[in-house]
Amino acid sequence: MGARDQSGDNQPESKDAIMEATFKALSKHGYADLSMQDIADEFDKSRSLLHYHYDTREDLILAFVDDLIGHKESQLARTEAEEPPERLLEYLDQFTLRADHHHGFAVALFELRLQALRDDRLREKLAKHYQRNIETAADIISDGVETGVFRSVDPSQVAETIYNAIQGAAFCEVVLGFEGAIQRMRDSIVEFVVGDLVSTATLLAENTESATHPR
Repeated sequence: MGARDQSGDNQPESKDAIMEATFKALSKHGYADLSMQDIADEFDKSRSLLHYHYDTREDLILAFVDDLIGHKESQLARTEAEEPPERLLEYLDQFTLRADHHHGFAVALFELRLQALRDDRLREKLAKHYQRNIETAADIISDGVETGVFRSVDPSQVAETIYNAIQGAAFCEVVLGFEGAIQRMRDSIVEFVVGDLVSTATLLAENTESATHPR
């Protein structure tokens, strides 16, 4: 049946409480061993309310993924930076999590991604999340190209490279135990990708300026 219609719910805060309980339970138990009881143990309201909203663990996890995606998109949208280089750095920082702070939850996320191999609904949601994250970076890079701050590149290709590099480093750190891999990848992207986009564009601008106004 899936998640139930909550339009008649008199406790609008219940969804947030359920999502918080799910986050805590995933962080403690991972996905493979997670049960509705584990989530109920982290829920400060009645277990019957939990089951009222969601029939199964799978339905609840799908709702949690939706909530997680919405939260990440809100984070990426909140920025005070105006220039594309600073916006791109903020984007990178959103994905440069410290695995030691939320190690259990990071592991659970990788378990969810593996589960998507066998769950069409979960794969569809994660695929949309993947595409939206790349589109966000592509929009930033496109703005930089249009304003002349970045050199001419394929924004989607560069964005996909950046996002996949960070996610690959996350796998190495969280799953394989290579401490600091995420931060090192972030620093390398800043130096070799963002730095190249900016420095090349700046050099081209300087050359154009010199040609237009020779000394």
